[in-house]
Amino acid sequence: MASAPLLSRRGLLAAFVLAGSTLALRPVRAAETPEAFLKAIYAAYLGDGSGIDLNDKRALDRYFTPDLATMIADDRARAEAAGDMPLLDGDPFLNAQDWEIKRLSIKVDHGAAGKATGHVRFTNGGVPVAIDLMLVQTAKGWRIRDIHYAESTLRGLYTH
Repeated sequence: MASAPLLSRRGLLAAFVLAGSTLALRPVRAAETPEAFLKAIYAAYLGDGSGIDLNDKRALDRYFTPDLATMIADDRARAEAAGDMPLLDGDPFLNAQDWEIKRLSIKVDHGAAGKATGHVRFTNGGVPVAIDLMLVQTAKGWRIRDIHYAESTLRGLYTH
């Protein structure tokens, strides 16, 4: 009879694990559209949000195409080895190091199959910011192929 409660506890544990894995899949499902992908990114910067930590290759791979993620990671490794600053010296989603985001607007233009352009507008510390994100759909979901800022592009940092 003592084994019955143990089985129940195991069953309960399995249910919690299953529920947890189902919850963990929700962000992936939410990112099935480019709009949801971008909204999830920028939600991390609103209010007291701590932003998105892009300090490892795995995190870079979650948001950027493989070639762009590799460019960013390789540049960081090069800079660290040389005791230098990486070319990307700020948050690529904001084109800034600090933020106080207000009036966020996200609009998406759907292009050819598997391509979209996200137009993100906001104020950062009262200064208007316009950023356009070139998106592609991959087997792992939507990823950023490039980011266009007013004066440059993210990919342009690494291909000059």
